[in-house]
Order: sequence, then C-alpha cells, then structure tokens
Amino acid sequence: MQDSRSPGLSFFMNEEAGDLHARFEPMGDVSAPDLATVQRFMHDGGWDAFCVDQKALVDFVTGCRGMLEASERIVGVRRDGEFALTLSGDSMLAQLTLIAPQGGKPIDEGQVFAALRDQGVVHGLLRQQIDAALAIGHCENLTIARGDFPIDGTPARFEPLFMEQRSEAAPLDDKALIKYSDLSHLLLVHPGDQLMRRIAPTPSTDGTDVKGQPVLAVAIPDLSFAHDLQGVAPDSTDPNLLRATLAGQPMLVDRGVVVNPVIEVPDVDLSTGNIDFEGTIRVAGDVKAGMRIKVAGDVIVSGTVEAAHIIAGGNVAVQGGVIGHADTHSDAQALPSNTARIICQGSVQALFMEHVHVEAGVAILIDRSAWQCELIAKDEIIVGKEGAKISQIIGGLSQASLLIKTSVLGASTGAKTQVQVGFDPFLDEQLQHKERLRQQKFDELDRVLKLIVYFEHNPKKAVGGVGSKVEATRVQVLGEINALTEEIKQLSDQTELMDKGRVEAGKTIYYGVEVRVGQQVWQAPDDMGGAVIRIADGKIVAGN
Repeated sequence: MQDSRSPGLSFFMNEEAGDLHARFEPMGDVSAPDLATVQRFMHDGGWDAFCVDQKALVDFVTGCRGMLEASERIVGVRRDGEFALTLSGDSMLAQLTLIAPQGGKPIDEGQVFAALRDQGVVHGLLRQQIDAALAIGHCENLTIARGDFPIDGTPARFEPLFMEQRSEAAPLDDKALIKYSDLSHLLLVHPGDQLMRRIAPTPSTDGTDVKGQPVLAVAIPDLSFAHDLQGVAPDSTDPNLLRATLAGQPMLVDRGVVVNPVIEVPDVDLSTGNIDFEGTIRVAGDVKAGMRIKVAGDVIVSGTVEAAHIIAGGNVAVQGGVIGHADTHSDAQALPSNTARIICQGSVQALFMEHVHVEAGVAILIDRSAWQCELIAKDEIIVGKEGAKISQIIGGLSQASLLIKTSVLGASTGAKTQVQVGFDPFLDEQLQHKERLRQQKFDELDRVLKLIVYFEHNPKKAVGGVGSKVEATRVQVLGEINALTEEIKQLSDQTELMDKGRVEAGKTIYYGVEVRVGQQVWQAPDDMGGAVIRIADGKIVAGN
C-alpha cells in the first residue's frame, strides 16, 4: 500500500513471520517522508494496530533521507490477544485478565470457557462480565465467576424480660430505718413473673465454591436454658419462656436467670458465724469485726460495719459508717489485710468510711467523708450528698473511670491524698481472666484434634456416632475460642484513655493532693479553692 501524498511510501506484512515492513522508494525529486507523515500513513492504513517498534520507525525515517535506492525496515510485529485465568486461594473467585491483540487474533469465548473447564470452574459463572470483557477486548483481574459464600447462622439469644434499674442510692435518714424498696437499683420479682425469653437460633447455610465444592458454614449449637436454675422454671405452655417460681431478687447467669431469696439477721457476729448465701441479706444491726459475708445478691446493713469482709454479687448499703483498722507502721503504704473490706459487683453506699478497702463494680457513694481509704469504683466515687455542710476525702487512694467528686480534697495537715480517673481499674484483671479461659479452650481444641487424627488412622474406633460427637465438639470449641477472641478485642479497645474522666472538688484542694487523669499527673501547688481537674486540649488542667 502506497500513500499518494507521500509517493514511494508503503507498508506490508510478512504473513509467515508476522513482521510489519516499511518501505520507501525514491521517486524523482520527491523528498523522503518525515515521521509525522509516516505515522499518519500508518493510522490511515490501520497499520498502527500492530505492535510498532518506535525506535525502528524513527531509524527508518532517518534512513530514508538522502537515499537513492529503496529503503526497507521491519518496524513492528503482529501479536495475538492473550489472557490469564486465576483462581483465589479459597476457590471462591475466578478472575480474568485480557490483553488486546496488536494486529493479531483476539481471544474468543471458546478459549476462555476451555480454560475455565481445564481449571474445573463450573459454578457461579458471570456470563455478562465475560461477554462484556471479550467485546471490549481487554480487562485486568475481572471477576468472571463467584462462588456462594457460606452464611453463618445466629446462636440462640437469651433476652431478659425484667428491667434492671440503676439509679442513685436512696437517701439515708438518721431517724428512719433503711427501706428495702427505697433501693431503686434492687429489683424483686414474684412467682409467675416473666424473666427471660429464649430466641431460637437461625441455621447456617453452606456455600459452594466456583469448582462446585461445598464450603461449610460454622455450625451453630442449639443452646437451651441452663439446667438447675434456682427459683425459676420454663412456662408450662412455652418452653422458651422462663418464669419465676418464688419471690426474690433476679440475677442474670449464663443462659438463664436465678431468683435469690432474701434473708434477715439481727447482727452478724459470733452467734451467726460467717455467712455464705446465694441470695440477699438484710442485717438489722451491725456487722462485727472479723466476720465475713459472701452473698450472690445485696447486703443491706441498718447499723455499722466494723473491720469485716463483705463480698456481694449486687450492692452494699450501710446506714451507718464503715470503720476498719489503721496500719500502725508509720511508713505503711497500704491498709492491713484485717481492715474492713467490701467487694461488690454493684454500688456501695455508706454514711462515712475510715480505713476501708472498697472495690465496686459501679459506684461508691459516701454521705460524709472517706478517711485514709482505698476506694476503687468502675464508674464513679461521690463523697457528699446534696445539702451536706462538709464532705471530704482525706488521704488514701481513690480510683474511678469517669468521676471522683467531693467538697474537700486532702487535709490542712498536708496528708498525701491520691485520686485517679480516666481508666478502668478492673480491666487488666478481666483481660487476664479472658486470656486464661481462651488458653484453656486452645488446650481443649488440641486434645480434640489429636483424637480426630487418631480416628482417621483407626476408623473402627469412631463408629456408633463417636466420630460425629468429636467433630461437634471441635466446632463448639472453635466457636467458643472465636467468642473469647472477640471479647478480648473489645476489652483491649477499652484500654484507651477516657478523655471525659474528671475530678471535682467543690470547695477546697489542699497541698498534698495528687490527681492522675489517664497518664497525666497534677499536684496541688498549695492550698487552693475548689476546681475541676480534667484533660483539655491534651493536657491536664485544674479550673472551673
């Protein structure tokens, strides 16, 4: 083919070798073509569809200048289209990459489908994507087959039907006995009350990969209410409904609710001995020094608590004060082991506290003062009720996640008083507990896997459903490991500092007070007025 606008210029194809040749024959005084003329000629003739060697083309144009004889040079080659088919590692996706031809033959659907057959792809073909890609002539990592991913079911859920109320503890009146019903965070139920609804699990759906092989979903165990639940029973007409069978305090447990009855005693002393009870206890008088109370519910004391130990699954309310033992060593940094100790999952309320160690899962509420105490609360510590003339935290260590509030911090004597907010004081213990549980499950899984390997080598030992039970155990343990891993992740995420943690002193902060908010520390430079100590713009500040 020659160009009338550029006499002597032509291109031709060597069909056998697949080479594209450019040729120029001088004609009289016609000048040699320049590069633009050659490129235009190639475009008009469709030759630029080939794989053109630009350097060779430039060399050809340069060589044509001043030539008296014909000049010919290979300036390109013909290339057929190419394609690649790849499968994901889990065989859930097949992807196509198409390279367009350059003067050669395009890829047709027969080649693509033959490659799919060769790799065993028979399921989830996306015909529209294949046709569109072939029509365009090129694509990169285009998904042309997609398997059906398994759909995990949801486990059975156990939804409580009673409202767990939590509010400020009821005010204590010096002239009146504390009323059980006044503790608004304490909930009582009666026989026949609805306590919990079991929501049945949704089954898992297995998937299929692009090779038509099944992809198993995680098996969901069909959990029922726990056995031997105290004070409750399934409804006679609805086995998924749990009802109370006696009056008492409901408490959530794993896969169920128990109802704890309430007991009353005049005092806790040598006449009663230590008390360990799965319920709630009311003490009409005092809890004497050296005694121990451990209950699953609440402890309500109308009198005072001496250097006793109280462990409660609910709340602890003391109408009078709590008085422990001081350490007689002048350099002592902590309270002695035989001092008053209160540990509960809910809140602790008292008139005042001296030399007391308290760990509360929610809050610590003290009407008047805390003197040389170790106070640890998950949420808040409040010393002083509305209208009190004075409320004070003197000495010791007070820790809470969100708030520590009082009227006066420290004492005029300069007693060292430490308060800390901005972190969960119980989080490390929870994390360690969950890690230990997960390790136990890993050990259990290792034993199950060894048993499965044994059955693979000794199939006769797995008859009678034994093999199926072992496999079900493996699936269950894996599910428990995954659940614990998620719980550990959620707890780890909570280790970040809480910017909203603050300390409030309404009237006075004395020299000797040290406040820690998260990782930052503030020390009272001298006796000063009240202030709110918190994190602002990334720094700890004391202001109004």
